[in-house]
Amino acid sequence: MGSGRAAAVTDLFTRGPVTTFLQLARTGELRARTVADPARRSDHSEQTRLEVLRLLVTACGAEDYADLPPQINPQSKPVVATRPRTLFRSQLTTLADQAGAPRGRVRMLAMGAVVCDTGLRAGELCARTVEDLAPTLEELRVVRRPQGWSESEAYTELLPLSGLSRAALRRWLPERHDLLTAVGGTATALWVSLKPNHHGGRAVPAGTPLEPRGLAREWTRAVDDTNGQLAGEPSWEPLPRRMEQLRRGVTPKGTAAPMQADAERAAVLLDAVAARARALAALHREGETDSTAGLQARIEVRQAVREAWAEGIEHAVQLSVLAEAGLPDTASLAAAGWEPVLLAAIERDRGWGRPSKAATAQASHT
Repeated sequence: MGSGRAAAVTDLFTRGPVTTFLQLARTGELRARTVADPARRSDHSEQTRLEVLRLLVTACGAEDYADLPPQINPQSKPVVATRPRTLFRSQLTTLADQAGAPRGRVRMLAMGAVVCDTGLRAGELCARTVEDLAPTLEELRVVRRPQGWSESEAYTELLPLSGLSRAALRRWLPERHDLLTAVGGTATALWVSLKPNHHGGRAVPAGTPLEPRGLAREWTRAVDDTNGQLAGEPSWEPLPRRMEQLRRGVTPKGTAAPMQADAERAAVLLDAVAARARALAALHREGETDSTAGLQARIEVRQAVREAWAEGIEHAVQLSVLAEAGLPDTASLAAAGWEPVLLAAIERDRGWGRPSKAATAQASHT
């Protein structure tokens, strides 16, 4: 058995089998899923195949008799420079602010602005949920998984969002809410489809989570529409049809965050949220909301809420604590830093609404 295995490994990495494998891979013969143009060659894919083959050669101890082609170094696509990115921001903001801006454009603005701030890959962007948004919309939680990652290498960071991203998200979240009409149960994905579709032979309603391939198609469609409308405008340069080009020009500065909340620290942070919320609620009852003390109380609540979110404490848990402390409604929560559009998204995602409403509904049935 040992000699048979050695002979098989010896033959496996010779030029003949390697050339056959690479040719089959290039023509799409080894794909599990069909593609529109299987013969389309990608130098980056070829580079990855050769890197994997070299790793296998090392793992099998076959360095002495392996015969692999030389590694290629594909030319990187040009990144989007600062000036075109600035034009991208200003032009899309203008378009999205126009009355009757289509949802596709509003979503593109939000996605593009977030990518300009964070440099997220398509998969990272699709994986974001409403829980990943800070209550003020000033930050985004991201789980980074480097290429070739293992579970131990994944890490979480908090990335700041610009004023453009926050404004774009305020416009997108209500559109997202309307798109979820036909979606039952919970719905937490931040980026969802605009139209009904079919998947696996069954109908899929609008409002379902975007996947990386779908996101890429939707981005290209929206970019083509925008480029067509803005062609000929002064200083306009066509937007990149691939989000990857926009992403690679970004160097975000993130803050490390835990992959999951620590129970003991979470309890301490929630106690701080409750105490500061009670102080703010007392000032509300006394009509001191516009006083210096009221301003300071709002700042302190927002700091406590942000620290709890950064630890990974769920929005619904915080909202339950705030409701019990005397901040149960949208107006009082807005004073504590919560964006009203985010509150509406949280209510929809949970199905019941805020925890306080869920408790009331449950009590009425007992």
